Amino acid sequence: MSFPAQDHNLHTLLLVLEASGSIEIGTRQIVSLQDRQFFVIGPNTPVSLKLVPDQEHQAEYYCIWFHVMQESEAGHFTPVDIGDPGERFIANDPFLLDRLREMESYVRSHHHWNRMKANIIFQEALLLLFQGASSKKQLDISQAIARTLDYMEQYYAEPINREKLAAMAGVSSDYYTRAFKKIVGKSPMEYLSEIRIHRAKQLIPSGDSMRAIAQSVGFSDEFYFSRKFKAMTGRSPITYLKTFRQGPKIASLKPLLTGHLLALGIEPHASVVNRACPVATGAGGTMNIGELMPDLDKLVAARPDLILTRERRDCGKSQKEKMYDHIAPTVTLPFYDSWRNHLQTIAKVVDREQEAYDWLQRYERQSAITRDRLRNKLGDESILVVGISGDKICVYGQRNLGAVLYGDLQLAMPEGVAAIAHCKEVTLEQLAQFEAGHILLTSYKHDGTAVTDLAIREQIDGLSTRAAWQKLKAVRDGAVYSMYDSRHLYTSYNSWSHKLLLEQAERLLLSDSSKGWS
Repeated sequence: MSFPAQDHNLHTLLLVLEASGSIEIGTRQIVSLQDRQFFVIGPNTPVSLKLVPDQEHQAEYYCIWFHVMQESEAGHFTPVDIGDPGERFIANDPFLLDRLREMESYVRSHHHWNRMKANIIFQEALLLLFQGASSKKQLDISQAIARTLDYMEQYYAEPINREKLAAMAGVSSDYYTRAFKKIVGKSPMEYLSEIRIHRAKQLIPSGDSMRAIAQSVGFSDEFYFSRKFKAMTGRSPITYLKTFRQGPKIASLKPLLTGHLLALGIEPHASVVNRACPVATGAGGTMNIGELMPDLDKLVAARPDLILTRERRDCGKSQKEKMYDHIAPTVTLPFYDSWRNHLQTIAKVVDREQEAYDWLQRYERQSAITRDRLRNKLGDESILVVGISGDKICVYGQRNLGAVLYGDLQLAMPEGVAAIAHCKEVTLEQLAQFEAGHILLTSYKHDGTAVTDLAIREQIDGLSTRAAWQKLKAVRDGAVYSMYDSRHLYTSYNSWSHKLLLEQAERLLLSDSSKGWS
């Protein structure tokens, strides 16, 4: 099949969506056509397609002729040859095909405004083609498969088949399946099923119906889901749930999550043990799997049934965090959710909802009692929480300690603290702006070392010699209280630490001899 001769200034865009055969361009022959391939051919270059005879009716392609102009002197435009960039491959972009079909409909209408619309769409299509294309003669299949792996990890709940994945990779379905199995070790659909079943294992402890869980991970039939789950895990979903609730081995990747587990009467099987946040671990049977972040080898060796972690405040999952799901079902708590919701979410997962309810009831009763006692003693006098590091000072705001002091205990908040979400670094001189009646001193940016303990002690000792410190109302009145020796035990946003903070606040603020902060 040869294309008719065109104006000697016209370029040709040949976009092959699906075809088998070969193409001859000028004196150069491309032996094999591949799906989702396109060519930009210069003027006066003959083009001939040789399609496999019994597959001609299946071939789908676009052949578009167009001018390329450049501005010359005096604002005139003249034709230009963009050269021969060779064949390229289309990146996965369903939007592109939709735009080309829209352009085709406008061209067929023969209306002058629609022809202008078609011209605009064509320019957009060219931009999409060149931005998303590979200039290699053949896509790097490893990279192409890696993209489809990422797609399956992210969109596992959507309808996915191997044809769609192959189109994303820019190769035929059969070739994609063979290459995928060679690189990954299993077929694309087997890999997708593993992702879905692994995600289902995370959702089953939530107590949702099996139908809802099946649909949420991409199975339209709950009975097929159950058969697939048993084939891959050796247990039915119901049996898996019963086994899990008998007492899962839990790995806690954040000290604050360990605090929630302790409130529920659970000692984690393994946990990150951070000396800066000394949350107790019960009888000491917990396996230490890291200081700030878990050591992946230790986490794997712990063989947990469940991993608990929490989102980071400022970004998505790191590559390391993406590995957790491959070790055990992982529950990731939202960073900005409340500590009560964190506790209840964990309780639901580990079937301790009654324990969470009882714990919160006791906490609310204790808060009410402490609140009344402090109100009788302090009245409307405000409380400021000041964090001390080796070389910096901060004011803590409404989250963490503030959630207990200003929220649960309803202590008066100094002017300006309401605008601070977590904490704000300030100078010593700026502390006077808060005009607090009482000051609680605690740690700030503690790294858990004895060196930092000493640096904070020296920083606090030095405050007594500073005129700006001596001028503060709370200092003049002897209403400064120390709890910095506990590092970040009280600043951790969890139920266990908050209960301890309730008790500590009552001891310090109700004591007449609690001014010995230095």
